[in-house]
Amino acid sequence: MAKDKRGIPDYPHPYKVIGACLFIEVRTKNGSYDQKLCNFLPYIISEITRDDGAEETKQLRLGGIRQNGIALPEIEIGSSELVSFNWLIDQWGADCILEVGPVVKDKVRYAIQQTAHTAQRQTVYAVTGWKRIDGIWHFLMPGDQELTVQLPDKLSRYDSAAECSPDAISVLTRLLDNPPAPKEVIWPLLAYTFLSPLNHFLHRVDCEPKFVFFLLGRTGAGKSTLAALFLSFFGRFTASDLPLSFRDTPNSIIHNTFALKDVLTCIDDFHPCGRQEEQKLTATAQSIIRAYGDRVGRGRLRADASFMSARQPQGNAIITAEYPPDVGESGTARCLAVELRLGDMNLNELSFFQSEAAAGTLQSCMLGFLQWLRGKFLYDEDAEKRFLSSLRNAFEDCRNGFRQSGIRCHGRLPEIVAWLEIGMAMLLLFLEECGMLSTDRVNVLRQGFSSLLYAMARQQAQNIEQDKPALIFVRKLSSLIESGQVSILKKDEAPGFPPKDFIGYEDDTFYYLFNDAAHRAVRKLCDEQGELFTISSRRLPKALAEEGLLDTAEGENTRSVRFRSGTKRVICLYKEKVKHVVDGGMR
Repeated sequence: MAKDKRGIPDYPHPYKVIGACLFIEVRTKNGSYDQKLCNFLPYIISEITRDDGAEETKQLRLGGIRQNGIALPEIEIGSSELVSFNWLIDQWGADCILEVGPVVKDKVRYAIQQTAHTAQRQTVYAVTGWKRIDGIWHFLMPGDQELTVQLPDKLSRYDSAAECSPDAISVLTRLLDNPPAPKEVIWPLLAYTFLSPLNHFLHRVDCEPKFVFFLLGRTGAGKSTLAALFLSFFGRFTASDLPLSFRDTPNSIIHNTFALKDVLTCIDDFHPCGRQEEQKLTATAQSIIRAYGDRVGRGRLRADASFMSARQPQGNAIITAEYPPDVGESGTARCLAVELRLGDMNLNELSFFQSEAAAGTLQSCMLGFLQWLRGKFLYDEDAEKRFLSSLRNAFEDCRNGFRQSGIRCHGRLPEIVAWLEIGMAMLLLFLEECGMLSTDRVNVLRQGFSSLLYAMARQQAQNIEQDKPALIFVRKLSSLIESGQVSILKKDEAPGFPPKDFIGYEDDTFYYLFNDAAHRAVRKLCDEQGELFTISSRRLPKALAEEGLLDTAEGENTRSVRFRSGTKRVICLYKEKVKHVVDGGMR
């Protein structure tokens, strides 16, 4: 901003500064006079473009001088707010006065804008992750030496290292070889962490990661401590200052995860106290899992009814919990869960890695990885195209390889395995090219990680299977029958007056159930136990039939069966298969 020797803003004619107040020269037929506009001198310091990853907005940083010559505090306002001056009293106080007049505001606004030609121009990014700027790929992070990145206060611990050294990279090999917890926990977390910076490019080839990582464990197991350790690749975190938690609202969590593009975050402490809170936190967990599992933001309108850009999660997330929330089969399929047990932590190794994290070593490792990605794959457009193609091919190869393993599972599980294999493969390639690992060692580690993932996938497949509504129905029904809370008569028994909670008949082979009555009894039990039972009575027979639990010999999910009381329409549930499900076996 151009100023004179006294530090007074240089306004163009016909504006004048008289006694640190703003005037304008007004010409009339009889000459001219100076009209006072305001008793302060406002001017533009800088024009700021704020880029949040979805939209760009303009803000103005204003300065001013009171009529007594004292500087006013610098403030920021939206560019659209300049015209109204509604900000004036709130920001600069009631003693900054605009004179009375029909066009005074317009004249002061015009005077302010006349100072813009010497104002600084600045772009501030409110999002992390990869962005091409002037033809060069940058990884946006607070602390960047070239670009300005500002995140909300809640995310203030995200930060970038200034430099990377070989000594820092060596810590990664120690994390692989001497992990502070079992490899079944650490290796998938490492793969997930180094998968995060690949999100942008995986998204461009339609295979963006669509799952969350559940870190389970009892109080005192160290799950929040471990989550903080891995988040420290992107900043400096401890167990007490993780960025997000289940005490935040679902909307605020999703809003913040949009800003955390291509980095790892943590939603901490799914730990309900009481049934009512469990329902609330489970709903929050369901919203988070859906948002990450679908990568689709909610459509919203502005006050003027124009559409806002959708804001879906753009990075990856760890959820810490004492036990997995009841989010159903679909929700469970969007998660990968590992358990950290009491005593699993190697405290000496943990202490070493925590001290390295506090010193910024893990941030340096990530900086080195990002610089390597840019230098190896993003140095020109042809290299970038090859990189995108290689990511897509790697995803399809890993996914198809798992599908051929014979592990029977939900359709999302092979994709989760593929994403983690890509994350680990990129990390190992980085360490190999840095001279930290030999090619033979890399091959051994990749094979060991694949074997570990396949074992985890088998367990995850069982977890998903157990959350199927049809199998939940069968288990709950069996408990109702065994406890005598429902009545089932022998097929050839004359019912007389139907007993209380009568839901059907049985013989040696089948339960012949009245669908609506059985569904109502199971749903009531789930409600009493604070659990979800989401399938409707209309869809229940189809779900049971798809699991092979019903006799559908006549081509229908319900059958007309003759009993002593007459012919009834029922579902015919195999008793032997019910026992197999209840005993924990798979179909």
